[in-house]
Amino acid sequence: MKTEEKQKVEVGGCVLPETVSLQAKSIDESRRRFAKSGVIVSGVLLTLASRPSLGGGGGFGGGGVCKSPSGFLSGNASGHSNDQHCGGRTPGYWANHGDNWPSPYKSGSCTDTQHKQDVKSWSNTGSTSGSMFKNSFNCSGYGSIYKNYSLMQVLLLGGTGDPHQLGAHIVAALLNACKGWTPVLTEAQVKNIFNEYDSHGYFEPTAGVKWYPEDIVDYLKTTMPL
Repeated sequence: MKTEEKQKVEVGGCVLPETVSLQAKSIDESRRRFAKSGVIVSGVLLTLASRPSLGGGGGFGGGGVCKSPSGFLSGNASGHSNDQHCGGRTPGYWANHGDNWPSPYKSGSCTDTQHKQDVKSWSNTGSTSGSMFKNSFNCSGYGSIYKNYSLMQVLLLGGTGDPHQLGAHIVAALLNACKGWTPVLTEAQVKNIFNEYDSHGYFEPTAGVKWYPEDIVDYLKTTMPL
C-alpha cells in the first residue's frame, strides 16, 4: 500500500501535507471505521472494496477496478467481465495541473507563483477567477464552508480548512468524471453525492446506509488510483 501511495505522489507532483496524510490511511483503518458503524446490508458487514486491485493493470489506462457507490456495497469480488476500471487522478494531481482541467471548469490564475500551494495565491474574483465551488455544488448546509472558494482553492484548503479532505476529493472526482476517467461516476452523480451531504450531513448510496465525510472520501479514493 505504501508503494502505491508513493506512486500517486510522483504522478501528482507536489501534494499538500494534509492530503498526503489522508491518502496514506491504511486499509485496516478504513475497514475498522466501516465496521464500527455497524451497518449491515443483506446480512453482510460493509467493508471497503478490495484496495489491492487499485493501480492494478488492465483496461483503463493502468487504473484500478472500481465500482459505483451501490456496487461498492455489494462486495469486493473482481475479475468478472463487467468489471470497470477507473483512471481518476488525486486532488494533488489537479492542484498541480491547472492547465489540464477540462472545460467548462477553470483553475484560475495564481497571483503569487512563489506560494502556489497557498489558497490566497489563487484569485477567485475578476477575470483571473477560477470556477467557484458554489456554482457546481450546493453550499447552504453542511457544505457551506466551501461557499466562498474556487474549486482550486478547495483543493488547497488542507486538513484544517477541509475536514477529512471531503471538498478536495469531491473536486477531483468532478474533474475526473468530466475527463471520462471514472466510468462508474458521472458529473451529475458526483454533484448528487455532495449535494445530499450538504442537505443531511451524509450521503446514502442505498436506502438506510449512511456515508459520512470520511466514508465518502474512502469511496472516492477507489476511483482515483493514479
